[in-house]
Amino acid sequence: MTREVATMSAEPRTADRTGYPPPALTVAVLAVIAVALAVLAALALGDTAARASASYTPLEATVVDERTEEQTFAVRTGSRTSTFRVVSVELPDGARAEVRTDGLAVGASATVYLSATGAVFEHPPEPPGAFEWALCAAAVAAAVVLADLAVRSALRLRSRPRRPS
Repeated sequence: MTREVATMSAEPRTADRTGYPPPALTVAVLAVIAVALAVLAALALGDTAARASASYTPLEATVVDERTEEQTFAVRTGSRTSTFRVVSVELPDGARAEVRTDGLAVGASATVYLSATGAVFEHPPEPPGAFEWALCAAAVAAAVVLADLAVRSALRLRSRPRRPS
């Protein structure tokens, strides 16, 4: 009984194998995905930083009107409609704004919070938490890793000997 031993070649596999996309296409797809992820990460990071640095000015406002608003939500079993109470408040400068709330009665005076963008809230929104910052950092890290992989693959592809035509 003779036993055959598989020999391993020191040469890297450079031959294009059938059934796989060309290496240049793989590199191009990696680069496009890396750029798209980097853009999304930058947008998410910018939005998170803007929400973290937002300031809210407390104002005394008068509730002048109320109405209900329906909104449809998607749930596992289909969709459902929820009704929300929306009140109009008159700010000290005479401008009106709408606030979604159940706690303010018409004619009552209430403290509302005005953001730099002009949005009005019954309570100041919570700043982004650790999870949101971690998600932004993970998206940036993933974009960097994909970009590094794309550049390394492109450099390896360029240094590879070309097949004669």
